[in-house]
Amino acid sequence: MKPLPRATLSSFMVALATGIALVGAGGIAAASLARSTSGSAFLLTLGKPSVVGSLPPRTGGALPVANPAGCLIVLNSDGDAAETWSNQNISGPWDMTTVATREGADLFVANALSRPKGLKTTPPSGLCTVVRIKVSLTAGQMPRLTSSTVVGSGFVWRANKAAFIQAPTGVALSSNGTLYVAETVTNRVSKIPDAMTRAAAVPDGGSTLSAGGWLNGPLGVTLAPNGDVIAMNGNDGNAVEISPQGHQVAKVTLVTNGAGDLFGATVASGGRELVFVNDGTNALDIASTR
Repeated sequence: MKPLPRATLSSFMVALATGIALVGAGGIAAASLARSTSGSAFLLTLGKPSVVGSLPPRTGGALPVANPAGCLIVLNSDGDAAETWSNQNISGPWDMTTVATREGADLFVANALSRPKGLKTTPPSGLCTVVRIKVSLTAGQMPRLTSSTVVGSGFVWRANKAAFIQAPTGVALSSNGTLYVAETVTNRVSKIPDAMTRAAAVPDGGSTLSAGGWLNGPLGVTLAPNGDVIAMNGNDGNAVEISPQGHQVAKVTLVTNGAGDLFGATVASGGRELVFVNDGTNALDIASTR
């Protein structure tokens, strides 16, 4: 997707581009949010309990051969592991987002190591899925997994010595139910419509929202207050804003020469700050308008 001329830039990233101030978040370690060659670990809070994604490697950092691989770990309010969730639809959990529902919450998990059922080997590449997990939340009780549904299939994954694995990573759910997925290998952001209600998976990695242009190995994604998608480039330290129509409308350098530095991000509650993981300094940084 060819970027639009700068005159068309939207309000959120224009404010960052013209008045960016980076503030390192002091002693806040980002180990639970960042990726490393030791596998995956991300944290999602559901009230007091939390859900942690885990994809442990084999000895020496090799990809696991177990199928399915990894699991979701439920932590109690003291931070202790209370139970694990695993089934054929949870294989290589690599990132996740959530939305509140009447029953509790829906989790959307990007898998990094989906393989055909029964396969006992791990090839160097393959196709993986995005899954919706319904969770029941009852006061005074631990979260309970009630169902899992594959909502997207055909996403590309491949082994990578430096990053452990490259696969669909960041996921963000819009107010109209479209789930946006950052695809590092194919250098695009895709979309899965009706992600909260669909019963069948969108094939072929969903449809493309935007590809190429300013995108450069997108990892994390989040939504701006105006509904645009913010993609965090893994290969150059830039954030790219994409409209729901697929136009790349702005680019901001968050980390100069930042290949390997950017990952997860979210917009702060006030709507004027972008909070993001900086793997290079192992910290949470804040990009804010002056």
